[in-house]
Amino acid sequence: MTMLAAGAAAAAAAPQAAPGSAKSGTYTAAQATRGKVLYDAQCAECHGSMATPFPEVAPLLNDYVFQAAWKERSVGTFFERIRETMPQNKPRTLSPEQTVDIIAHILSANRLPAGDVPLSQDVEVLKQIRMDTEQP
Repeated sequence: MTMLAAGAAAAAAAPQAAPGSAKSGTYTAAQATRGKVLYDAQCAECHGSMATPFPEVAPLLNDYVFQAAWKERSVGTFFERIRETMPQNKPRTLSPEQTVDIIAHILSANRLPAGDVPLSQDVEVLKQIRMDTEQP
């Protein structure tokens, strides 16, 4: 095996580090699609949808207040907030997979790009990813 091939094999075998920003494509389009279905069923009543963007409580989708409040926080912090407190009438009922799918939809709705690697369910990995939601 050549040194180049050995290096490529080692890189492929090494665990990938989490990107530092949600602008780096930290979720897949499939996660966002699943997340939209979950969001519409579990979150839209209080947080609004793209069709009804002005809810009474904490809008999350393409909203400048949300983007400004979360731009420096981590995806892990957002994950923990959702897992512990949402849905408001049934806290702690969403699985880790459902939670990351909902986050993927929220990132997508805030115009952050999808990537090729699914958003991790590991909160320690998620804490390494800045939401980076503020748009220009």
